[in-house]
Amino acid sequence: MPKFTIKIESVLGGIAPNLYQGKVDQFAASIGIDPDQTLGASSDIKTSGVLVPYSPTDISGANLTDHVNWIVTNPKDENVYVYCDNGRFISYSSALGAETLVNSAGSTVGEGAAYYNNYIYLATGTDINEHGPLDGTPAVTTSVWTGAKLGTQTALGNATYPTQRGVRLPNHPMYVHMDNKLYVGDFETANNARKGRGKVHWIRTTISGANVEGNLNDGTTQNAFLLPFGYAPTAISSWGTDLVIAAIPMSSAGAGATIVQGKAKLFFWDAINAPTLPYREVTLIDPVVTALLNHNGQLYVWSGNMNNGVRVSLYEGGYRTKQIAFFEEGFSPPAGCVDGLGNRIAWGAFTTYPENSMSVYALGYKDANLPIALHNIANTTGVTTVSTNAMVTAVKYVQHASFISPRFLVGWKDGAVTENFGIDRFGTSAGTSVWRTLTYAVGKPFRINKVTIPLGTAIAANMTLIPSIRVDDDSTATSLTTINNTNYAVSERRITQYPRVYGNNNFNFQLRWTGTTILPVTLPIVIEGETLHDATR
Repeated sequence: MPKFTIKIESVLGGIAPNLYQGKVDQFAASIGIDPDQTLGASSDIKTSGVLVPYSPTDISGANLTDHVNWIVTNPKDENVYVYCDNGRFISYSSALGAETLVNSAGSTVGEGAAYYNNYIYLATGTDINEHGPLDGTPAVTTSVWTGAKLGTQTALGNATYPTQRGVRLPNHPMYVHMDNKLYVGDFETANNARKGRGKVHWIRTTISGANVEGNLNDGTTQNAFLLPFGYAPTAISSWGTDLVIAAIPMSSAGAGATIVQGKAKLFFWDAINAPTLPYREVTLIDPVVTALLNHNGQLYVWSGNMNNGVRVSLYEGGYRTKQIAFFEEGFSPPAGCVDGLGNRIAWGAFTTYPENSMSVYALGYKDANLPIALHNIANTTGVTTVSTNAMVTAVKYVQHASFISPRFLVGWKDGAVTENFGIDRFGTSAGTSVWRTLTYAVGKPFRINKVTIPLGTAIAANMTLIPSIRVDDDSTATSLTTINNTNYAVSERRITQYPRVYGNNNFNFQLRWTGTTILPVTLPIVIEGETLHDATR
């Protein structure tokens, strides 16, 4: 019978836009596979460019009782701070080991957080707290927005923003602009002339007479500028000297659990000359926009809808954005769930294909000479097998050792009835990772006879890799011999299996890692088969 060979020589094209069509170096799906990692040995320096599973470790303890909305670092101390949806404010040591509950926050909620001038500011539903001074003896002071320090401002509005997969979008995003002001998003719900309008305030502080940086108000201003009626700010970033506000359609009552008809928008405001209205309004093609990121001088935009679909766009100037990634599964991430490092941007998500996960997607590589590609680079330690509400809620690159390459922290919730929460970092033991090829059309009955899998290290204890072949649009899956040191006891570095799997139309090939020790798979993976007589009349 005629024979065929599929040779997978590269995965640098990333995840393909659909199941059946893609470039030769693309694949259908992955969870927790990052070609930007080294092979794993402590002496490795160069990026591998192959299939290397991510290794998550949960650093959270008993103080984490709700999902994380914001992860904050600062130049004054080495701690990493997290602000949770239930208002808990927690710190972790630079080694990401010791956990300290800084403030239980009572009934407040984690609506916004940012470092600014020696303090970490924490937005609640109607007020703002601060933690600092960080270069002294820091402590949490509540209600500084309505208190004397910041000029006794009027309470913030507490609009009900939309909820995606059990995660409500925070209603007071914060951002420090180049003009040394901390901007705060808001939406007017009180009965006055501004009811139903998005608003942006600023906080500005300076050094006090006691030489305490950030301890003296310096013109904090409420209602610095207003958005049009019916738009609520979800994220704030910058475009040069301009401030950029992402906003969604919102009813005047501030009850945004159901979005009113309309498209999301970006509003550009001249922060230097400080007019009362934005000067440019860019209408997006989606009804929801949830996150902005200015990275390497470029403005990235995350948008989508309230059911499924995530679009990553690049603002090109003027009134145009350009889509650079899109996939049907997932929700547009919250404002605290995006970050970037080098030539890569990353954001939190979830998957149901190829299986359930709370995981992180990334676009690009450290090296800009490589093509821009989409990868699912990190799974989490949470269990998602029965959950329909599992989701990554916060992502942040942090420096957690002496000037090593920063690693990201990932906040997650598993959505179970008895819900668990966690914060994962890069660890030393492997978790569950999955990689699946495109679906290869054969066009007639066939048999897979041989699969060759090269390994990046010799098989050792606690390594588990399960290859499988899935035929006829995933209607039947056949697991091949598990790759571990029981079935391959002589430290093999290249696996050859003879599965004899039959199909009628098409097939794909999957690898699933479940061991606690990383087992990289190098390339090429070679799949050999033959077509059979077509008995169809």
